[in-house]
Amino acid sequence: MPHRSVIVAGLQAAGIFVAGILNIPIISQIIILFVPVPLVAVSLLRGRKAGAAAGGIAAALVALVSGGQIAVLLLFLSLLVMALGLAEGMTRGLRPEQAIILGGVLPLIPLMLFLAPLLAKAGKNPILLAEEYLRQNLADAQQLYVRMGLAEVAQSVAAVADAVVFYLVRLMPGLLLATSLLQAATCYGMARVIILRRSPASPLAASPSLAVWHAPDSWVWGLIVALGSIAVFPRGSAAWFAGLNLAILYLLVYLTQGIAIVEYFQRKARVPAIWRSFLHALILALPSVVAVLAFGIVDIWGDFRKIRAAAPGSS
Repeated sequence: MPHRSVIVAGLQAAGIFVAGILNIPIISQIIILFVPVPLVAVSLLRGRKAGAAAGGIAAALVALVSGGQIAVLLLFLSLLVMALGLAEGMTRGLRPEQAIILGGVLPLIPLMLFLAPLLAKAGKNPILLAEEYLRQNLADAQQLYVRMGLAEVAQSVAAVADAVVFYLVRLMPGLLLATSLLQAATCYGMARVIILRRSPASPLAASPSLAVWHAPDSWVWGLIVALGSIAVFPRGSAAWFAGLNLAILYLLVYLTQGIAIVEYFQRKARVPAIWRSFLHALILALPSVVAVLAFGIVDIWGDFRKIRAAAPGSS
């Protein structure tokens, strides 16, 4: 008989997932991001087998509720793989950025394995297929809004130019990976808080919190290469788009570093956690996000928190 905490974690993960696929605007998209959290927490607190058992319970419940729909099961599988990757990285004592990369990259593997035979069967250029799919979805959305009497919204959808579709499809690799990494980072932080509250002596206590985290300084060369590719190669070329996709990933890294700086000084000023969260959300929603990103990059040399010598992950 599984431990009670394993059953609870499985029920929580399945419940969060089911709530996330109810198609409630905005709320569903936010809720579903947190599916890996209970699975990661139970895996760290009870061990790998407990995490796998909780994932199995959740998967069985999702399959039962969804009626075995392939798309739904594939989505849950990707979230389960993220949870297992994060848990393994945290169990092995990897640095936060390493565990997050592991948890963020692994979920894309089931997606690629699922899409590869479909693309091969179609016998078309994957980029062109993606463009056709996106345009068809925009057309369907436009018709739906017309039937609902939302003419202005339909006109807004119709105004999406071919150039937007062209760029969006070619930037999809960077956007998908950045989104997955951002979700993995969020789940890592939430799971870390839960684990340390239940087990203060956990080895995770030695890992840096967001307030003192910084990316390895050598990573800045990746950003330099990305920006250099954008500047040197012809606009619209494969190398130019590769630079843009790479830049998306590095800008996410240094935006996170900028947020860490804001978090550090908020904690230093003893700002309550709820207000810190509100300020972070406000920063991300406003043009101030550009300034935070700039702080994250300049911190490589400025070391605003004076933590480089002490914080793990320095290079």
